[in-house]
Amino acid sequence: MKIANPLYDRAFKVLMENDRIAKLIISTIIEKEIISLELQPQEVVIHDKKRNFPILRYDFKAIIKTDENKQKVVLIEVQKSKSPDPIMRFRRYLASNYMKPQKYVANNENKEGPLPIITIYFLGYKLKEYDIPAILVNNTVLDASTKEVIPYKNEFVELLTHPSYILQVERLPEKRRTKLEKLLSLFDQAKKADEDYLLALTDKEISELDEFAFLAQYLNNVIQDEYTIKQLQLEEEIEREFEKLEKLKEQIIIEQKEKEIARQQEKIAKQREKIAKQREKEAKQREKEAVQREEEAKQREKQAMLKLAKNMKKYGENIEIIMKETGLTREEIEKL
Repeated sequence: MKIANPLYDRAFKVLMENDRIAKLIISTIIEKEIISLELQPQEVVIHDKKRNFPILRYDFKAIIKTDENKQKVVLIEVQKSKSPDPIMRFRRYLASNYMKPQKYVANNENKEGPLPIITIYFLGYKLKEYDIPAILVNNTVLDASTKEVIPYKNEFVELLTHPSYILQVERLPEKRRTKLEKLLSLFDQAKKADEDYLLALTDKEISELDEFAFLAQYLNNVIQDEYTIKQLQLEEEIEREFEKLEKLKEQIIIEQKEKEIARQQEKIAKQREKIAKQREKEAKQREKEAVQREEEAKQREKQAMLKLAKNMKKYGENIEIIMKETGLTREEIEKL
């Protein structure tokens, strides 16, 4: 059976905007009974300026049953991302929820104020540090001095922190061990069909979904609608075009870097050539100076020998002896 890929906005939308299905999905993730679930009447489609097409984000006001069997009003934020570039967007939307007061009913009284927040993130990519499909980040209250866990709850602390569920649909184990992993089987990107916006499940895989099997049929019904198929195709086309642009951008950056490297290498080569010429010039100059010093030394030595020969000749020394002592020629000595 082929089903709409829930990581695509159109398919995710039909799931999360169905009250019964949204309640089932969220309760399975947070492992709490949801007494009521209300999709917030606020803007839920955000335009990503980078890609310039809508990105879904859902806020629900829910009444859940706590472990102490009490009712609690919470705000549940659900987001998803197929590509690993959503951090600032996730933080920005989360911040807006922290800043926004909510109207709610508690103990039969109408109230307004901040609500505890639970965040759920569906990721279509892998976090390399976590080789598991589902991560729960839930702050623990500790004594800062002793590091002992403090078991008491406080509204001030609860409203400033929040539990987060991070779901990596590409980290599913081969054997689905829990209800949550069976639910995430519907998001398994390893089951992509010919088109990325479709997943293909076998009858055996559908039967193993247990209570979530009806969701497969629901997502199959979705793709029977021609308008929905066109929406899914459009989203895939936009994704592919964006990927092409990203690759082109990366290629341009690489080419620019390569050109810059080539320019730098050329500049370094010219500098090295200049240095080599300068060193060659300096070597020739040193050689010239050495020859000059050697010539001057020879001249000084010869002048000394001429002086010695002159004195020896003055005192009547034999020319042969003078020649032997000074190294001068007969002609040089006779000219003295």
